[in-house]
Amino acid sequence: MMHKIARRARRVNIIGWLVVVATIALWQLVVGTGLAGSEYLPAPDEVVAALGDLVSSGQLQQDVLHTTNVTLISSAIACLVGVSLGLTIALVPLFNRFFSASFDLLRTVPVIALMPVALLIWGPQAKTEIIVATYGAIWPILINTAGGVRAVQPRLHEVARMFRFSRAKTLRRIILPAALPDIVVGARLAVVTALVLAIIAEMLVNAHGLGWGLVTTQQALQPAQMWGYAIVCGVMGYFLNLILIQAARRSLPGSAAFADSER
Repeated sequence: MMHKIARRARRVNIIGWLVVVATIALWQLVVGTGLAGSEYLPAPDEVVAALGDLVSSGQLQQDVLHTTNVTLISSAIACLVGVSLGLTIALVPLFNRFFSASFDLLRTVPVIALMPVALLIWGPQAKTEIIVATYGAIWPILINTAGGVRAVQPRLHEVARMFRFSRAKTLRRIILPAALPDIVVGARLAVVTALVLAIIAEMLVNAHGLGWGLVTTQQALQPAQMWGYAIVCGVMGYFLNLILIQAARRSLPGSAAFADSER
């Protein structure tokens, strides 16, 4: 038990957390003493009080639930489509020859530039959020999957031929396990990308969720609540990434991709 506690303590970035605490204390000191003259920069205690008001009204919970649902749905679709396309690109040379240039062109188009187009086509609804967030989240998982499959050691393919594995069995028993660390990294990037795009879409396309909460509090000149929404967005991103790191560590123990990840 003590060994497990010590191991978990080593994973916690204590210095990093001390910097966060010191930054909040400095923020409180600067605003409280009047050194920061901006009326739109509230003190941390004011932000906490505003968050309490949002929680008591139930508005914050609704906004968090909406943004979380859009993020998870978009991430799931993006991972399914991205892994499928990444595998096809890496394993089917003819498909790669015909479509790789198209994918390279599409992934360079800024998703934000497509949001007005999506709004005109599908209107201001959650489906539009999901579509644009999925589109942006596909590319990290697609690229990482294709790269991971191409990086599989030739010796593993020789093992598959020696045991006379079929293509399906080679994919299931050899290729996917070898490429899994890269796929998981792509999934982490896809989830964070989906969250960012969901929040932006809520600002520009669909008047719901954390993004719309940021806009309405900014327009209503309520800086404490606006900062509260911004902090909640950051906390959501942090915990989503943390959950994915822990899930990856459990499914891929000892993987170098997560050996140095710290909380």
